[in-house]
Amino acid sequence: MEKKRKRLKAIVSVLFVLYLVILVWVILFKLQFTLSDIDHIRSVNLIPFHYSTSVGEQFHIREVRDNVLIFIPFGILLSMLTPRMKLRNKTLIILGTSLVLETMQYVLTIGSTDITDLITNVSGGIIGIILYTLLLKVVKDKQKTDTVISVVAGIVVVLFLGLMAVLLLSN
Repeated sequence: MEKKRKRLKAIVSVLFVLYLVILVWVILFKLQFTLSDIDHIRSVNLIPFHYSTSVGEQFHIREVRDNVLIFIPFGILLSMLTPRMKLRNKTLIILGTSLVLETMQYVLTIGSTDITDLITNVSGGIIGIILYTLLLKVVKDKQKTDTVISVVAGIVVVLFLGLMAVLLLSN
């Protein structure tokens, strides 16, 4: 039984690393395959949910939704790896990761550093933590819960990487 638990934790660790690589690629490199394809923008917005009127409202709603959705797996995987860690510490890890990514966009001139992104990223991570906690309460078996999530996450990663390979080959 202990061997299964260790193997599952190793699988979750690998999934978390793959997720972080994909997260960096999505946030910093905007799913581009070459650096020349990235817009070189350097801006900072410190007013939450404040957007220029040059881009439509639907874009901003999608951006907020996407930022929340992309960080939900962070909260789930972090909770799987650190089940005894306090919510405050998990939130600080999510906040720190998001802050590093937002700062890197500014430093590398590859995006807008935006307080709204920080808020929505952390919100997504907290939603992930809550979803994992609720699922654990429903299933009442951490190993089964972690196994199901790992299988689903593994399938999603393989599909995502397959899609990216197809896109890369078609360029």
